[in-house]
Amino acid sequence: LPSFSVAMENTWQVEFRNVGCSYFPQSRVDCHYTLSSQHNWASNDWIGLFKVGWLSVKDYHTFVWALAPADYQEGMDVNCCVHFQ
Repeated sequence: LPSFSVAMENTWQVEFRNVGCSYFPQSRVDCHYTLSSQHNWASNDWIGLFKVGWLSVKDYHTFVWALAPADYQEGMDVNCCVHFQ
């Protein structure tokens, strides 16, 4: 079975927490991360799962939109979580 890894563009503004090095297909993945106050939310922010050895952001296996939390205030660090089924 192939395994997958987690990645996000602009990683210097993102700190992933409690994320495994790889996951197996059909497993649930909870991706916890902190965005720095320097991050500017955009409607096209996303987090993807990539096959090990990926070469381009177009090589994602699946993705979810990274939406701003309801209580988000611009200019502050924020903790977030997305779920992959």
